[in-house]
Amino acid sequence: MKVNEHNLLQHLQTLKLDAKVQPETKQIYVIFEHEGSQFPLFIRELHEGELVQFLSFIPCNVDKEHMANLGRLLHMLNKELDMPGFCLDETSSTVFYRLMMPTLKKEFQPDVMEALINTSQMVCKSFAAVIEALATGAMTLDEILKKANELKASS
Repeated sequence: MKVNEHNLLQHLQTLKLDAKVQPETKQIYVIFEHEGSQFPLFIRELHEGELVQFLSFIPCNVDKEHMANLGRLLHMLNKELDMPGFCLDETSSTVFYRLMMPTLKKEFQPDVMEALINTSQMVCKSFAAVIEALATGAMTLDEILKKANELKASS
């Protein structure tokens, strides 16, 4: 399928997703819910359809004093993930997960798109609680690493 807003929206609707276009940015977005939180996923074409970007925001407030340790945590998570993509925008104090889908001849493979959406959703849901705990100061990086090591040792 050719990469364009209509085809991307149509495919998301075949996946039974409530996709909409954000008028201000002309990006397609879908909201995923998990444990009472909403995770916005924005999808847009880049470089005239040569790439499709998937950008999922982690719904949390980032305290400035925890920014450095949060960056370290995201770096550690990316190191362990098969598809790394966690990012921290220090200017806006936001955490997001970003994946890029290259296209061939400005066409996208629907099954690849679905896999990337599922990956984004799973990764965000899996790590949102620990990211928020560090971002808000509910846990320290040392406490998170200790807990992770305990879980690894018990596996």
